[in-house]
Amino acid sequence: MNEQVLPHGVTIHRIIVQVEGKTHDILIGPENPKDYETFKYTNTIIGRYANRVRVGEHVVKKDGFEGLVRPVSNESPEVSLHGGLLGFDFAVWQRLSLEQAKLFTPAEIRTIQNSSTSESYDNTAIYAYTSEDGDQGYPGELYLETLVALLPPAPGEKGKVGSIVILYRARLANEGVTPINLTQHWGFNLDASLQEGESGKDKLSVKNHRLNIKASHTAELLPNSLPSGKYCPVGGTIHEHNDKLIKEGCPNHGYDHYYLLAPRPCEKLVPHRISAKEFDTAKAGEELNIVKEIFGSTNEPVVQLKSEKSGLKLDFDSNQAGLMFYTNNHPNKQFRKKIHGGSGMKDDGYINGSAAFLEFHEPLSAFLHPEATPNSTDTLLTSNEIYNNFVRADIFMDSECVRGG
Repeated sequence: MNEQVLPHGVTIHRIIVQVEGKTHDILIGPENPKDYETFKYTNTIIGRYANRVRVGEHVVKKDGFEGLVRPVSNESPEVSLHGGLLGFDFAVWQRLSLEQAKLFTPAEIRTIQNSSTSESYDNTAIYAYTSEDGDQGYPGELYLETLVALLPPAPGEKGKVGSIVILYRARLANEGVTPINLTQHWGFNLDASLQEGESGKDKLSVKNHRLNIKASHTAELLPNSLPSGKYCPVGGTIHEHNDKLIKEGCPNHGYDHYYLLAPRPCEKLVPHRISAKEFDTAKAGEELNIVKEIFGSTNEPVVQLKSEKSGLKLDFDSNQAGLMFYTNNHPNKQFRKKIHGGSGMKDDGYINGSAAFLEFHEPLSAFLHPEATPNSTDTLLTSNEIYNNFVRADIFMDSECVRGG
């Protein structure tokens, strides 16, 4: 198993899995990395704020700090989508050596080094970016580091091919407060690399994948797709994904919904924030090692995606309160990877329903609707804190699946 990560938007270009003599790339996308310039919101980081925020002036206050947020319109005059016109997906991030990292403690760096399968540490990377004060209307200079790690299976983990961990850290450079809600906007298709005996583009659909989301509610959306601030129970609705096929009850326009995960009182959850004082003390010599907790986590998955055709299964864990599930209802029809049957040339792209985007982040516009989800964060970060958000995807060959020929 291997992956290819691009500095442009910390884009996960490929996740290659080799099982039973077959090679799979389980992410959709263009063949040529340069085509991500027009292949928006595919496999990239999203920030400073994921999903949709109402355009206007919003005063935010927390712990004695106050800031003014002016989200930039891009989807429509009243909606700012995925951080604005030039979000974090557009930025070129700098790859750091592990020793250059500022937002990981010495103990965490040792854990990252010890996870490596080679002396070059080529299965891990940390990328850095500085978002200036006022960037896309968000206050405060924000320094960010993103860890991407490819982990081998532990001894005795039956059927496991490996794991991918993405861990976001961020810290304000000066006193203040800012909204932040990051995610990875990656789109999965576990069957797209299987071309034998297939005809037509329908083979690219993910609607025969099975999906399990341990959710309690979905966000109610207004006609312009902004959140209303209300959440609706999933029980007895099409949003109750309990290992059912995606096509069962799928809306005509596909899925594009935020799911609030059910409480997990028996799980050990990684914190959303780290005290800046505690972190600085740890940097000076005392132990603080959240990376070790994430790498060694045995939590039950909150989301599972699997295909009976390929036999591949993905188990997801995260410390975020929920996720967007999107079925690529407005696909980029310009480019498609060759391993997915594309020519790599323009005007040979993907179809509607060709990916399951699973984007883990805190509730929609949470700093504007903090009362809607009192058990999650308000997505406001002060200069007394360090942002800490992770997603982990464990990849399996599921021996229980009945694979097609």
